[in-house]
Amino acid sequence: MNILAVDDEVTALRDLARVLRDTAPEASVETVDEAEKALAACRRQTFDVVFLDINMPDKDGLTLAKELKSIQPMLNIVMVTAYPQYALDAIKLYVSDYILKPARRDDVQRALANLRNPVREGRKGLFVQCFGSFEVFYDGEPVKFGRSKAKELFAYLIDRRGASASNAELRAILWQDEENDAEKQRKYFALIVHELRSRLEELGCGDVFVQRRDSYAVIPDRIPCDYYLALKRDAQASGSYQGEYMSQYAWAELRVGILNKELSAESE
Repeated sequence: MNILAVDDEVTALRDLARVLRDTAPEASVETVDEAEKALAACRRQTFDVVFLDINMPDKDGLTLAKELKSIQPMLNIVMVTAYPQYALDAIKLYVSDYILKPARRDDVQRALANLRNPVREGRKGLFVQCFGSFEVFYDGEPVKFGRSKAKELFAYLIDRRGASASNAELRAILWQDEENDAEKQRKYFALIVHELRSRLEELGCGDVFVQRRDSYAVIPDRIPCDYYLALKRDAQASGSYQGEYMSQYAWAELRVGILNKELSAESE
């Protein structure tokens, strides 16, 4: 289990981390003292639970909770505060629990035993997250790409669900309205394709990527992916969709409206 503790008060954060480690010694506990650090941490890796102080100077906890959920929709939020009057607002955010400072072991035990979203066991192999931000994981760890456009190329092919795309189409997507020397762009695109193919092969997943003459695609049936699972009526995957899809890519915004219709139709 991966736990993130967030509090701008150094002493309170240290005490909370101590209680968390005593209560859940098998868990990995990371601490941050600013809202932006919490957002950066959730973009960098997947957490199961965030213990979050409500009152912070740079951004209040209720606002931060919404932003964290937009990055990781299945994230469990546990509010930690000295002010019980915020309980109702916290409940409206569908948080897992609400505990008062100073956090006690029995409160933490209760919170961890009644998480709103189940904690998945460490997922083995490749997994692609499309809901929220686009991320690629292998054995539960984020896959790092040397070039951001190699990751974006994979995202676009995932979005196409097996339909092929040409060299020209992909370059138009990756560079949008940027003005680039056509020959340099073609050479750089070849490097991006090589990196994506090589990275997948390093992971033992090279067979998910198909490259033919001026044609690129992925094989959806070989890729565990929340987007694909949701379209197959997987309840947990569908529940993780909170209206955001590959949020870092502007071209992905068109898919949100389609997903809203498809997933709402399936739930009826």
